[in-house]
Amino acid sequence: MALGSCYIHVGARMRDILQAVGRAWAAALCAAACLGHAAAAAPANAAPGGDRPIRIGLQNAIAPFVMPGHQSGMLVDVMRAALASQRVRAEFIYLPHVRMEQALRDGTADISTSAKPETSGPGAVLSRWPVTYFRNVAIAVRARVPALSGLDDLARLRVTAFRRAHEVLGPAYRAAMAGNPNYREAEAMPSASLFIERTDVIVSQRDIFHYYLSRQMPDWRARQRELVYHDVLGPGNMYWMAFRTEAQRDMFERGLAAIYASGEIDRIIERYRDEHGTTRDFFLALDCHFRPAHPKACRELTGR
Repeated sequence: MALGSCYIHVGARMRDILQAVGRAWAAALCAAACLGHAAAAAPANAAPGGDRPIRIGLQNAIAPFVMPGHQSGMLVDVMRAALASQRVRAEFIYLPHVRMEQALRDGTADISTSAKPETSGPGAVLSRWPVTYFRNVAIAVRARVPALSGLDDLARLRVTAFRRAHEVLGPAYRAAMAGNPNYREAEAMPSASLFIERTDVIVSQRDIFHYYLSRQMPDWRARQRELVYHDVLGPGNMYWMAFRTEAQRDMFERGLAAIYASGEIDRIIERYRDEHGTTRDFFLALDCHFRPAHPKACRELTGR
């Protein structure tokens, strides 16, 4: 073969090889770009499981249910256990109540723990049943306030309530307390103030009151016998969970079913009962769904 012909032949072969290599590199770069785009989109549409934890928005001041300083609390531990049963990691984000819906909407959180059907934003996926239940009562020392017939009686006393009680407990409560010069709302519940006569009545959920009492008085268990709980504040509030996707909701509800079946939820509640005197009342709505041991209470709760 002449030398010139050889150069032409080899040059053509090299051109074919380079074109093939170029096509392979282009395909690889395209695949990498597609994978990068999918990874960037994953947080907004993440399926349950995987490496990314589920981010849970929690109200930041409701001990013993949520205790940010300890990364624990009865609600925190139950949610962590429910997700762990589905091999999903939980990441907790502590927020003021007013920021919950926005956190879900902008993707800061995957789950909001204080949603209601009438106030949840567009696009939120609600749990199929309520998860938590708050019923506030008027707590007093029996010897000093043995009976209360209603809000009018309460308005004549020195009353200490939880923060935002005037918003949460409705217009009748708000109107009754508006004219009471001895009414105040506290960030942290001063439960022991009942026993040193700095207030006549504390408005609180019972377990929250007991938690702070257990921290403020060494002999709190013995002193509980002196208390009376006046049920004059109307029905309690039930709260749903709100999720960004149906897959997250379904996974979480499977997790709740799993910890009821295994007894893990009972062990968590017993731990808080032993330490702080906490009851199951907070999870009454869940108990009514998974284990209705008190049918009458469940009928009153659901109206059925």
